Amino acid sequence: MKIALCGYLGSGCTEVAEILAGKLGMDVINTSKILTMIKDFESLSRSGEVDIDLLIKNKLDEILQRDNIIVEGRSAFFLLDRKDVMKIFLNASLEERIRHVASRRGIPLDEAREDVERSDRDRNSVLQRFFKKDEIDPSDFDFSIRTNSKTFAKVADIIAEIIKNLSATR
Repeated sequence: MKIALCGYLGSGCTEVAEILAGKLGMDVINTSKILTMIKDFESLSRSGEVDIDLLIKNKLDEILQRDNIIVEGRSAFFLLDRKDVMKIFLNASLEERIRHVASRRGIPLDEAREDVERSDRDRNSVLQRFFKKDEIDPSDFDFSIRTNSKTFAKVADIIAEIIKNLSATR
């Protein structure tokens, strides 16, 4: 199984992915892990420029030759066109996401707001560049979960139950 756990910064993708991976025996991949896998940036650059987004997308294609992978966060957005990946969108209000980022990083709310808004623009640029979409389209996902009023463990339980039920019907 391959899962793309998409969401904007602060919606809980990292936490849910880690819990879900433990429940399902899967590996978690995110942008940080992908970048550490790319050893020689210099040889991959063209005239001194490196297209990080394209490197990430190409590395994901390589990684997804394996099974039992959860790709979470920003990198998961690169997988919206793949048919072999279950795509899940975690949704939370802007204010909830800002509070979560501030708490997780130990930073003031105004700094967290700047980080969240910058990250939202970045993720939207991935959608625009690779899929010619200006915003999230619910039809791109197999399902969506609002994380505001749930613990991340509860969200992971919900996803695991849905996966179990889908597997039973196949």
